[in-house]
Amino acid sequence: MAEDTKEDGEQRKDVILIAEVRAYLLGGETVDLLPFKHEEDVRTEVNKFVEDWSKTGFLLKENFLYPWHQVQMVEVTSVRTMTHAQAAPYIEQWNQDTAAQKAFWKTRKPQDSKDKKEEKQESGPAAH
Repeated sequence: MAEDTKEDGEQRKDVILIAEVRAYLLGGETVDLLPFKHEEDVRTEVNKFVEDWSKTGFLLKENFLYPWHQVQMVEVTSVRTMTHAQAAPYIEQWNQDTAAQKAFWKTRKPQDSKDKKEEKQESGPAAH
């Protein structure tokens, strides 16, 4: 019986959740987002992505920028349980598709928040 529990635990470690997500834009266009993967909690990954998209204001996918204010709804269209071997094609495609997006965001200079800009203006220019 202890062996059954051990095998079951090993099977769970080899399982990954893959979520397919689609964004619906105000103009009627739909955008299939990259598959999200996680071993236990794919919902958190999707929520984190949506939060990041809303904070940055834009999503770069392929050669298109999608502004957050044009998003009507984000829907999880499916969640599948797969072994790591079965998920490998999804993960490889995800890595290829996100390389350009990651490079784009790394080159952007972080913007100061409105509060920080106001503080700098009130304190005047820094002495060198």
